[in-house]
Amino acid sequence: MNRNNKMARKKKKAVKKVVAKKAVAKKKPVAKKKPAAAAAKKKAAAAKKKAAAAKKKAAAAKKKAAAAKRKIAAAKKKEAAAKKKAAAQKAAEAKKAIKAQISAVQADLKAAREELQTAAKREAALIKMAGNKEAAIAKFVAKWTKQQLSKMEKSLKPKKRKAKKRK
Repeated sequence: MNRNNKMARKKKKAVKKVVAKKAVAKKKPVAKKKPAAAAAKKKAAAAKKKAAAAKKKAAAAKKKAAAAKRKIAAAKKKEAAAKKKAAAQKAAEAKKAIKAQISAVQADLKAAREELQTAAKREAALIKMAGNKEAAIAKFVAKWTKQQLSKMEKSLKPKKRKAKKRK
């Protein structure tokens, strides 16, 4: 029996009844309880106890199983988180590598752009130089031609003879 059940039951108050005196009847002999009935009751109580213990054991096993289930779920969750973290790390590394490639290509592009600018400047300078060279050659040829023509004119003119001084 449970403690609570004992407290829950109220004790009956003894009420004195006024009874008119009657002729005293002979008391019937109280039949003694059979030992077999007592043993059966004991067996029933023992069976009840055994059932209660089995119920407790089953409840404990159920709790243990639930705890194991939770533990497995937590482990799975942890494993999934680790996989997710590894995947994120791998993705970050791939992103880093792609960024490095992009920066390398950008650097190459910048160098090529600068080289192109230099080549364009060189080409402009060569064109200018070629123009100056043509002008210089034309100027020189004109001067030289003039000189040659002047020499030729001079050679074609009759020479003036100088009179020799007589002594």
